[in-house]
Amino acid sequence: MQEALYEGKFFYLKSYLDTVEDIKAELDRLKKRADKGAFQCPYCNDTLILKSGNIREEHFSHRHSRSCEISEASEVYHQQVKRESKAHSVMKEIIYNELKGQEKTNENMQVDYGYIAKGKEKWRYYPDIIVKNADKEIAITILTNVTANKDEKLVRQIRNRNRYYQNKGMQTIWFVEDAEMSVDMNHHVIHLWEAELDIAIKTEEDLKWENVLNHLPIEEPLFKLFDYHHRKIPQSFDVRSLYYVHSTETEIVFTVHRFIVDEMKYPFRAFALNEGYQMSMSKALLTKQTIQLSDPEVEEKNRELFKEIVKQKALEKIEKDIKENIIREQQHMVTFSYTPTQAARKPSFQKLNSSEQEMFPLLDESLQKAIFDYVQSVSVISAKELSVYLVNEYGAPSETFLTGRYKIYGDVCKFLDYLAERGMIQFLQKDGVHDRIYGSCWNGAAKQ
Repeated sequence: MQEALYEGKFFYLKSYLDTVEDIKAELDRLKKRADKGAFQCPYCNDTLILKSGNIREEHFSHRHSRSCEISEASEVYHQQVKRESKAHSVMKEIIYNELKGQEKTNENMQVDYGYIAKGKEKWRYYPDIIVKNADKEIAITILTNVTANKDEKLVRQIRNRNRYYQNKGMQTIWFVEDAEMSVDMNHHVIHLWEAELDIAIKTEEDLKWENVLNHLPIEEPLFKLFDYHHRKIPQSFDVRSLYYVHSTETEIVFTVHRFIVDEMKYPFRAFALNEGYQMSMSKALLTKQTIQLSDPEVEEKNRELFKEIVKQKALEKIEKDIKENIIREQQHMVTFSYTPTQAARKPSFQKLNSSEQEMFPLLDESLQKAIFDYVQSVSVISAKELSVYLVNEYGAPSETFLTGRYKIYGDVCKFLDYLAERGMIQFLQKDGVHDRIYGSCWNGAAKQ
């Protein structure tokens, strides 16, 4: 076992040895104290001795090898968490202390380390912490140190532990060290270890998300609407959540991430509903009948925001489809609206006289020539897109109206109308106040 009582306080051997430089010399000093009865078992008060050797790491042991039940459970537990990083014990202690604080104000609540709470029952696996609240028991486990070469073996261990706790009638909650978090909101994807996917849980808030998602008033599949690279379109949405923890020596911050299950084989990935949000430990671990693990107000705001985003994307998709249909029709019109003789002679740019130039004050000669060349290189001309092209490629004035439209747009439309009057292009359609569409006579003829 790693723990003992020393001078009336808990003493964790491994944690202590991690802080010293000369471990061998310090072990000699600790052994001398142990020989003189300085260390006691925290569970049965028996005197402990300190052992160290080449086969097993340094540990405390009862005299005459007569271990008590809790110390035996402690041995099982510490072998179980041997793979975890140093951050694991820090996180565990901070979470334990927070829950212990709530225990003082909740007479139905009991908090203990897993191996202490269930040691006498000789469990095969022990969670880090067990919270008993009235007739419910919650198994809390912290997961750290996941890597690609450890993931496959770890998945089997986690599944066994998770199933074991659930068979004991417990609700399971896993917290994952935030070093494992990998979220790309540009593609609405959360990349996962298989172990992470296995410990993701479904809470009351996840069920509320599912209800919203399954009743969205959209025709386009959600994944396609967000241009999410998916394996298949789900018939209904399976929302789960992961809880990442970031720790310092004095506090822990939780980050809640909710996602729609997608890829159930390597590489594991899912649709991230949002960027996640941080939550203080006191709010995340607030315990009534169960541990809260969320901020209900933030969750409701996130759901409303997501519905607005979906609505906007659906409108954008409709507008895009309409515009593409218009362009296809206009390309067809341009192709058959002109005879080859009309466009047989490709005109050259001629400088405008002074009175004509006054019609387009924001377009100097270089911009006029750029437009002239542009309309001869495309079949369909969008005045809006042409304005953007001139700003980006030719340094046209970039001032905009409050609506975001470039101020040169008006002069661009006038110049295109000017070219239409001279038979170089044809006005096709006005897209409300948003755009004007023209067809190029030259390219139309060239396609015949």
